[in-house]
Amino acid sequence: MRGKGLLLGVELVKDRDSRLPHPELGAAVTRRCMELGLSMNIATLPGMGSVWRIAPPLTVTKEELDKGLMILDQALAECTDRSYG
Repeated sequence: MRGKGLLLGVELVKDRDSRLPHPELGAAVTRRCMELGLSMNIATLPGMGSVWRIAPPLTVTKEELDKGLMILDQALAECTDRSYG
């Protein structure tokens, strides 16, 4: 994870040792978040297919952040239970 304040970049990797990007999982989690009501922004540039840009508006409330994190947590849990290479 890298960033400052509310602007963050989060990368999904296949494992922590190799740190190989995991674009398939990133795409699956992004789709599931949208289905659950959370619009996610994932980079589609070559080599960046597993990096999310998290940039909520300055007017975001604590409740909205909590709800977004709950949705993201649910999507990650559901998608990591499946096989994505």
